[in-house]
Amino acid sequence: MWNSYNEMYLNVNNEKTLIDKRLEMVRYAMENSINAAVKYYNCKRNTVRKWCRRYAVDGLEGLKDKSRKPKNSPKRIPQEDIDKITKVVKEAKEKKKHITVRNVRKKTDINKYSDETINRYINKVVGGKRNTSHPKSNGGDVSWKKKLLPWQLIQVDIKYLTDIENLKPYFANERNDFKGIHPRYQITARDVATGAPIVAYCDEKTVTYTKMFLEEVLHPFLQQFKGLDLKKITIQTDNGSENTNKYRRTKGKEPERSAFTVFVEDKFKRHKTNIPGHCTADSDVETFHWSIERDCLAWDDIVDDETLIKYTTEYMKEYLQVDIKTRGYSPINKIKETYEIDDIIYPMPQILTIKSNN
Repeated sequence: MWNSYNEMYLNVNNEKTLIDKRLEMVRYAMENSINAAVKYYNCKRNTVRKWCRRYAVDGLEGLKDKSRKPKNSPKRIPQEDIDKITKVVKEAKEKKKHITVRNVRKKTDINKYSDETINRYINKVVGGKRNTSHPKSNGGDVSWKKKLLPWQLIQVDIKYLTDIENLKPYFANERNDFKGIHPRYQITARDVATGAPIVAYCDEKTVTYTKMFLEEVLHPFLQQFKGLDLKKITIQTDNGSENTNKYRRTKGKEPERSAFTVFVEDKFKRHKTNIPGHCTADSDVETFHWSIERDCLAWDDIVDDETLIKYTTEYMKEYLQVDIKTRGYSPINKIKETYEIDDIIYPMPQILTIKSNN
């Protein structure tokens, strides 16, 4: 009557007949083989295996057609939740914030729908492309990083807060009586082995602050690990004047070491500077800069020094505990496991200030 299983399926409207034919197929496969059933019923191998599997699990009930209706249909979202998403996205768009599904979830406390569903309603508000994409690099071979111990190689870099669109209206100036955000820069140290970051903020991009960061934040933190030899730690930076005098013009004379370099060579193994123009040398710390901008600095309601520290601290606490997908572990757990320490005194974001002599 029919030349194939598919032809039968398309022409039969009676559920009982379909179930009988599927049961016949299953029994034929059990008595002969799946390959024999494929040839006999002129169908795909997966079709025979599907009905055999369903019959083995659910009996005759398993041979019925299942509804194709999605379990989490976006049409079933209550209007109240749609309004929440729409309101948050509109406000974020007006303030030029970085809009992602993760950030919208955080702001609305809506966690019960798929990312695709949330994203659909975001796109209804903003239209097409909504954020500046993060430039990808080829990166090269990074297998050597797996051989590093935590804090054996630390990349230090400075991020410009003044480049972040939604922060620009809130920097302290004469118009707001200097009551806004005072720091213009973020100093970050990131451990290449674990991905663990340490951040602090300052109002000038100078060697005074980068040295202060090492002296008051990074070095005291590293001293708590008994199994860590500080004299085996390399500090890696770019060639900016806030880090090194290596490329400063000195009319033929050897340039003096910067205060940053002097401190590094006194307390650690060495100060490694990048090859000029190398596009991926600081990729680990720059990747974190992008992450904290996307999910915190360019999203949260940061309007002054207090909210800057509040939201970056919340972000850091979560970041340290959550597994990094590309590594398969969380930074804090990897450090604890390596150095067999349970209680780590971890420095949270802070604003560096120069102490007055008066």
